[in-house]
Amino acid sequence: MSAAATLTAVSEDDAKRRRLPLGPPEAGWTFGASGFPNVAWGTLSVLLGALAVYLLVVGYVGYGAVIAILAAAAAVNLLP
Repeated sequence: MSAAATLTAVSEDDAKRRRLPLGPPEAGWTFGASGFPNVAWGTLSVLLGALAVYLLVVGYVGYGAVIAILAAAAAVNLLP
């Protein structure tokens, strides 16, 4: 065998073991927007909203605005 043939020679078992699926699993992903129940997204939205209001009242306008944006992002997951 030549050196190039030795480097590229791979057993069938190695070829099968190294092959990874390229797409999502057939059952779907377990995490993501649909992975959490709506109760969790609602609770997170309410808690972040309350924290945003508190921070805005106290005077932390920048932090309050960022937390309000996060609350809105969590609330988007409740839309159908």
